[in-house]
Amino acid sequence: MQGQNGYETMNKKVFAKVFFFSLSVLMCACGRGKTAFTRQNAPHHFVELKALERLIETQPSAALDSVAWLKDQEAHTPFTELDACELRLREVQAQYKNRSLSTASPDLSPVLAFYDSLAVFYPTDADLQFLRANAYYYKGAECAFASEDVMALTHYLKALQVMSLRDDWSGNPYAKRFIALTFTRLSEILYRYGLQDEAFESCRKASSYYESEADLAAIMRFEAAIYQSQKDYDKALARFQESTEMVPMDDGQVQLSVGAKLIELQQYDSAVPHLETAFDSGDRFARVEASAKLAAIYRDKGRADEELRYTRFYVENSMSETRLASRKLEIEYLYEDFNRPKEQVASSKEPQASSPLWILMVLLAVIVFLAYIIVRNRKRISHIENKISTIEQRYGQGIADSDVEIEQVSQQLNNTHERPENTNKIDFDMAWQSYMESPMALKIKNSLDGKDIMIKNVGVFPKLKLKEMDYMGLVQAANRSFPDFSSRFLKDHPDLNVADVRHSCLALLGLNDAEIAVLEGISYSGTNRRTNKVLAALNEGDNLELALLTYIKNRF
Repeated sequence: MQGQNGYETMNKKVFAKVFFFSLSVLMCACGRGKTAFTRQNAPHHFVELKALERLIETQPSAALDSVAWLKDQEAHTPFTELDACELRLREVQAQYKNRSLSTASPDLSPVLAFYDSLAVFYPTDADLQFLRANAYYYKGAECAFASEDVMALTHYLKALQVMSLRDDWSGNPYAKRFIALTFTRLSEILYRYGLQDEAFESCRKASSYYESEADLAAIMRFEAAIYQSQKDYDKALARFQESTEMVPMDDGQVQLSVGAKLIELQQYDSAVPHLETAFDSGDRFARVEASAKLAAIYRDKGRADEELRYTRFYVENSMSETRLASRKLEIEYLYEDFNRPKEQVASSKEPQASSPLWILMVLLAVIVFLAYIIVRNRKRISHIENKISTIEQRYGQGIADSDVEIEQVSQQLNNTHERPENTNKIDFDMAWQSYMESPMALKIKNSLDGKDIMIKNVGVFPKLKLKEMDYMGLVQAANRSFPDFSSRFLKDHPDLNVADVRHSCLALLGLNDAEIAVLEGISYSGTNRRTNKVLAALNEGDNLELALLTYIKNRF
């Protein structure tokens, strides 16, 4: 609300300043050719500004020094309006690339007004259109820095609109990545306000323009975060894995999905550290989801302090979502309006030099349009206030019932303990073949292929140690082949734990203790003790693989 009012007030001040300038531009532009940005039209600093554009993309830190030098030149010899506007845009662009945007950064509103008025007379100038799009993008970045997300999204959409006026940008090496970055910024705002489907659509559009592996990997991880917020953890994990294979990155974002999958396997103790990491370092949606799951786990354990901490965060975040609801409605409307098919408009001819009457008609149209914008913004503010009142009533009861929702989640988790056993006998040979040929079993056996692992050298293969995801995949394979194997195994042998289940799944592959020690990353003696522990529980001879096969044949 305040951002809208501030923007409207700022526009009123700018309009008065730009009006007389626009008049001079219109009068001068009528006699010009088809191209705006040439050495003839911008004779003073054309070469320097083109060099600065390239420097910003290749050496951002050096670009700041170049901007300072050009500003010093401008102070001694005033630039043309073309040069002054481009220099202001490049200054903001250099600050953005160096992450030094601040409230003291130049306001790009006069630059936007100048380029928009100039574009009326040079609609086919590719350099002008790209500068216009850049001006809208970096004005959007300034709005995002000031937490004015609605205005930021509006400017990003306008930048994409300008870029869509030209189909072929092959002559500009930076244009394709610019479009991808704009879609990425757009998806970040949509995701922040819970519009996951729209954010995912924008991500896909960004992916179609990115070319470098680093950019594609980054957008894949963002898509994985969207899947994660939709609680589709299998797709999230797969997307995280694809991005990591392309460009290795920190795996902090994947923790929520790993924790959620461990909960599905009823491995609650193992899930806790992953969920706590997601709560400490994840985005807003990851923190909310992790807090709900942690509150349920700690409630089940009777640890009231931890439960209260995560429940309070969940409730407070639910209240903050209602405050974002009015912005969410407007952002959703603007994005849908942008994607709505537009009527085909016949391309107009370029204006030719004409009489002063034609110039006055254009000026009158500009003034009427600006007046319309002011009136429309005032009506929009009133509309938003009414929406806020409606939304507060709609979600008020939902906030009051947040504890009930958490209790329901906890009950759903508890119900997994009471799942009825599958009493149908399985085809052992088929089930055994399915387990031995599962992707994770083949991966583990292939990793050991050709390695003669002896008792005394188990410590020389550190790279063979299995990751948490590998254990999960192996246990899942056992559960698919022998229904509910892990839960039934622990129920039949309560003295055993999750680590013993993983150990047994490895033994079922026909591995000896030396090989299992390498995979588990522990000493041979430690592995041997665990083997003896499981054998004692099964009470079936002294060969763990045969004892497990006997158990499975009798039990399943």
